[in-house]
Amino acid sequence: MTQHIPSLPANIDPRIAEILRRRAEQGIVITRTETPAIRPQTVPAAPPTAQSPAPSVPGVDAPPVPVEVPLDDSELAALLDGVLPRIDALIRQTISDVRSDGKLSMAEALALAPEVRNIVSLVVAQMLPQIKGTSARELVILVLAVLLRQYVSPHLPAVLRPYLTAQTLRVLVRGLEWAYQNWVKPRLGRAATA
Repeated sequence: MTQHIPSLPANIDPRIAEILRRRAEQGIVITRTETPAIRPQTVPAAPPTAQSPAPSVPGVDAPPVPVEVPLDDSELAALLDGVLPRIDALIRQTISDVRSDGKLSMAEALALAPEVRNIVSLVVAQMLPQIKGTSARELVILVLAVLLRQYVSPHLPAVLRPYLTAQTLRVLVRGLEWAYQNWVKPRLGRAATA
């Protein structure tokens, strides 16, 4: 049973509520990277004299340093509300490519798990570029845990669901960085040049 998060609307997607609950339980902080805007600064061009006031010349500040800002539950919920429909559409398309009736065998469901990981990683990287590094990795893991239970677990025998889902998640987490470097990053590069 999911815990109600008070700052969120009552009609929130239960998957988002579950992700937020798990994040709170595990003490995970998800941050977004912000680059502060450069504010023009004026500096005197020459020392002022009694006869003439100092003219102003736009100054140049050092480039702003990106700042990590923690996301609260409502901000993260809004971001997840934007990415989950895209992830769902891609996963459903992948399932339909395997089986048009959507009824996967146990072997097909297990083969789907790495695809779900790749899809979640890709969509988070494309749609949430402000979430980087460890925060992006933690967010992918939180989303992945919920989506594996939704899309993979129902196709496993009941006695194996908890064990295989947890084991699958551990294996998928180990492969997350590899998947990003070899599957997601090249796609992002192609999208940027297109």
